[in-house]
Amino acid sequence: MKIAWFTPFSVKSAIGRASAAIVAELSKHATVDIWHNEALGARKTTARTVHFSRASLIDLAALEAYDLVVYNFGNHLPFHREIFLISQRFPGVCILHDFVMHHFFAAYYLEDLKSPDGYVEAMARLYGAGGRVVAAGIVEGQRERVWETDNVVQYPFFEDAIRGAYGVVAHSRFLTERVQKSFSGPVAYIPLAYDMVKPAHPLSRQQLDVPAGRILIVTVGHANRNKRIHAVIDALGRIPDAANRVLYAVLGPSDSAYQPLLADLVRAKGLEGAVRFLGYTPDETLQSYLMHADFCVNLRFPAFEGGSASLIEEMLYGKAVIVTDTGIYHELPDDCVIKISPTNESEELTQALESLIENGDARVRFGDRARQFAETEFHAANYTRNFLKFVWEARSAKPLLQFADRLATRMTELGVHSGMEIVETVSNEAYLLFGGEK
Repeated sequence: MKIAWFTPFSVKSAIGRASAAIVAELSKHATVDIWHNEALGARKTTARTVHFSRASLIDLAALEAYDLVVYNFGNHLPFHREIFLISQRFPGVCILHDFVMHHFFAAYYLEDLKSPDGYVEAMARLYGAGGRVVAAGIVEGQRERVWETDNVVQYPFFEDAIRGAYGVVAHSRFLTERVQKSFSGPVAYIPLAYDMVKPAHPLSRQQLDVPAGRILIVTVGHANRNKRIHAVIDALGRIPDAANRVLYAVLGPSDSAYQPLLADLVRAKGLEGAVRFLGYTPDETLQSYLMHADFCVNLRFPAFEGGSASLIEEMLYGKAVIVTDTGIYHELPDDCVIKISPTNESEELTQALESLIENGDARVRFGDRARQFAETEFHAANYTRNFLKFVWEARSAKPLLQFADRLATRMTELGVHSGMEIVETVSNEAYLLFGGEK
């Protein structure tokens, strides 16, 4: 089998890193080419790579030479714009990394296409009259931008990322269930594969400027409100003498509106020497922090992701991790992570932090269980085995889905809508055509 694997491949992309590990294993069973459009800063790999600058310049005949085309989708327009555009020209199997894709499509319609009407119509198509009202209010400046609020989970927009696909892979059960409600083709739940990379030249705690005797707490990823970093700082402020006992390191760029709020909160809690915002961090530095971390905090509310590469890496490093009991995090065994209820976050987070700060045995116990689970559950060999099984199902469904797409397009052109009697008649005839019983 020959596979074209479209993915961001920047060294800054967690999806690119996961793709490198998966393709390395998948290449033992198939011929796999990595297609990417990074002009600079592409990840190193032994796999064959095909660079393209723009989706519109790809000769579709080149893709027809493959048995399967795979598209990796995440919620960041610069990394995924061209992948989305080629997927609309040449459908394939989609790997959906994020539940909420609204940030991608808001940027695509409003900033890239400069089409407020396009955004409003897309929201109306996906979410009905309520979606139209919300979108119109946003473009008219009368409503808060929904993708900057917790309500974005009501308008996730992932439906447009997978439109026209022959199959969808999701990395959590909760996202699999959501996809199945809106996608008529085959859907597979396959736990994300990720690897632990130890730094070639790890930095010591002294080189990282971690004060001797401090408990090192680490959060990794883009610092935005749903990561609940403000809740961590607030909880640390309620723990006696935390200012002199811990160093809380946040590794990742911060949203411009969120960072001042965090800085103000640090000052208000008297934690200036105990909280450190490091911004974008090179891999070797990040890995050194993870290696030396006493434990990690990986909160999400609401949950936007379909899987969490940062969580898997922390577990593979054998770290105790505090998570929010929601989304993919809810699905983890209770003895592998410490779960915080989103409805009682303040009290439970304070208790969890204080417990792990005080109890080194608990840190080791949770870390050992986390590593054992992650090494089995998130292994590239497991991913490849399940992916190849799913591929045959998706390939067999392709003719039916192609027929359904052409039929839907033609009916739309004729002005047919869901309330008309002809829709049920055509659906019944199509069912019989493909082997259904009367």
